[in-house]
Amino acid sequence: MTGANGFLGRFLCLAWLERLARTGGTLICITRGADPAEARQRIVAAIDSGDENLSVRFRALADDHREVLAGDVGDPYLGLDRPTWSRLADSVDLIVHSAALVNHMLPYSQLFGPNVVGTAEIVRLAITARLKPVDYISTVAVTALPGGGFIGEDVDVRAASPSRALDASYANGYATSKWAGEVLLREAHDLCGLPVTVFRSDMILAHSRYAGQLNVPDMFTRLMLSLVATGIAPRSFYRLDAAGHRQRAHYDGLPADFTAEAITTLGAQVTGGFRTFNVLNTHDDDISLDRFVDWLVASGHPIERIDDYDDWLARFEAAIESLPDNQRQHSVRPLLSAYAHPAPARPEAQPPSEQFRAAVQSAGIDGFADVPHLTESLIDKYIADLRRLGLLAASPSHG
Repeated sequence: MTGANGFLGRFLCLAWLERLARTGGTLICITRGADPAEARQRIVAAIDSGDENLSVRFRALADDHREVLAGDVGDPYLGLDRPTWSRLADSVDLIVHSAALVNHMLPYSQLFGPNVVGTAEIVRLAITARLKPVDYISTVAVTALPGGGFIGEDVDVRAASPSRALDASYANGYATSKWAGEVLLREAHDLCGLPVTVFRSDMILAHSRYAGQLNVPDMFTRLMLSLVATGIAPRSFYRLDAAGHRQRAHYDGLPADFTAEAITTLGAQVTGGFRTFNVLNTHDDDISLDRFVDWLVASGHPIERIDDYDDWLARFEAAIESLPDNQRQHSVRPLLSAYAHPAPARPEAQPPSEQFRAAVQSAGIDGFADVPHLTESLIDKYIADLRRLGLLAASPSHG
């Protein structure tokens, strides 16, 4: 497994340890570090970030079922010495490739090494000595087509999107680097018969149970912090109808614990072929950014709704600038361009994800009979976690 110290990676690591503990298997984690001890500490630091129960459970499993190697996916042979690399080529049964440089502001040229070359090195390992199935963590941004529309789960990405334009638009470089990874894996499957399962995630939200387990730098966490800290929100984040009313809308994110369990369960089941899952919350349930603000208000946070969107945006930006340094640094300030205009009001997820939902319903995933709805308790947990991290005051206030 690569990327075990990442936000999703730590929960994939835990889910695989739980699974391997039942069979006596071993999870081999390749993580950057000067030596295995430093690499191991990077994973431990990611786990030890808020919940003692999580830390205790992880250590109990890791002691008997985990090996950590210091390496770098962007280097030849994953940065490993040749004897170690050859050992992995001979002995590994499955590769989970979740490592990536996730940065929506960097251009493709700066993401090519870690994200594209890194995937090529994974392919090299996967086809050496014997074929090893690969679970590849991609992004739903790959599905968007320039002329509109989305790539389906059973469509060859090379045929649907044979080339990608490089530009300065938000997340263009990251999306293109993950598209390139999918292309490499498709080629390896066609040429060598490599079994591959691609998981295209959208926003991976906080863990629904473990305290402090949220991705502080992501757009969603920054927005939740900013709304509560400034105490203002638009009447709607989406375009109003002709009568000026809010419309049904949808937010595609999924909690990290469900995402990790789904990827681990489905990835373990596929040993042949090439399958792709768009890992999305597809419910037409009117649970959207507007609903999240409703829930925040219901929980006692004094948030004023501003009727005019442009007025809100101007006041919001000014209020963020006046926040204390620590809050301003972790606010949505660097990503405000994403909120320059109200979003289209769509009642459900756009990219097709019927195969993913059907697979979840039939897979018997621990604790989940279906793709979950987002809940008020998860939004409340965001605020509790942000308080735990010292990024919000102990009681609701206006910043």
